[in-house]
Amino acid sequence: MDRETLDYLLNSGKYLCFNPTDIDVQEVGEASEVKQPEENETDVETGDLFDSPILKNSVFFKEVATDNRSGRLYTSTRFLMAFNMDNPHDGGASFEVVPGKLDKFLTDYYGGIPIHLSDHDKCVLDVFNRTPTFDPFMLLAQRGYLEKFRSVGDQHFAVTSSTASEVRSIISVKARQLVQLAANAGIEREKINATVLEIEDAIWLTQPNDGTSRVFQDMGIPPDQEDAVLLAWKGISYYEHMLREFKTDYLNMLSWLGSDNSFPSDIGLLGSSSATDIREIRKRAKLILRGAYLRASDIMRNYHASYDNLVQNHDPKPFHKFLNNAPIHFEQLGMCVGSFGHVNNAWKSMTNDGRYPRPKAHNLETFYRFICDLIDLRETN
Repeated sequence: MDRETLDYLLNSGKYLCFNPTDIDVQEVGEASEVKQPEENETDVETGDLFDSPILKNSVFFKEVATDNRSGRLYTSTRFLMAFNMDNPHDGGASFEVVPGKLDKFLTDYYGGIPIHLSDHDKCVLDVFNRTPTFDPFMLLAQRGYLEKFRSVGDQHFAVTSSTASEVRSIISVKARQLVQLAANAGIEREKINATVLEIEDAIWLTQPNDGTSRVFQDMGIPPDQEDAVLLAWKGISYYEHMLREFKTDYLNMLSWLGSDNSFPSDIGLLGSSSATDIREIRKRAKLILRGAYLRASDIMRNYHASYDNLVQNHDPKPFHKFLNNAPIHFEQLGMCVGSFGHVNNAWKSMTNDGRYPRPKAHNLETFYRFICDLIDLRETN
């Protein structure tokens, strides 16, 4: 990742990048119920996310790639050790966060001086690896695991109550549909309600319980995969909410990309070769942006279609298949939504929601290159 792409990432949101020193202090919504009861009863002292000063002052980011054989998108998590702690935009050494190997990478980097990461830091890195985006909601969804060894300050889980309520509502709708389905099958309503509430709580807290274990067993999901499926189910519900939030912005940006305003104001001063280059990268950026959004929309469409098939036609197979592949859908959906979130914020900053005059060639080329570097779908086209 070059400096300009990193700079755009750091200034356009917290979806695919994370700077532990850049903290938002906002209202923490009802999702914070994942904290342990004893911690809710006391005023827990604010805690940094990491113990290690190396990790505490590093920038984490996702790299998106396409598997040449399967065509599947995947992410790797990397962290950048800033040369200038006061300004991580200056760049630094970068390492992939490989479970069980990062200590060795750091030890080698520091010339053989042993570097040992705490159990707490390993938990945080594990969360970073299994989550496609770094935004506070996804960290909050795993707060129980993040705080396995010690508490972490609320400032790292800044989720508004409105966002928490919207996502919880999406989960509740699915639960109510399951209630109706079970009622039509002649099962006792009291038992149905109890089971559905267990499922809803399990998804919200990303913790298996008796209700989910029974349902997942019927679906053929092994017990050792229940945690991953529950996290994916909650994550998919969150990204569904984000797609709804982004829809108007996506249409506005797409309209702008199709207008003359997306060409440089100084294109007439460029040579023919430079003008051709910027037209080509604009075209490619537009295709990539459209592809990322449509890929996310397709995943959600398949999700709803499989669920509707379960509820309306009593055919559980499509939904069972979707849930069994939920971690893959979760990863792809998060990458697409996260990529669009960064691009959307960068576009708004550059154009003031499309209201500013046409940008100069350098600014537009940098923006288009950012889109292409952020998520490249060439292998799947």
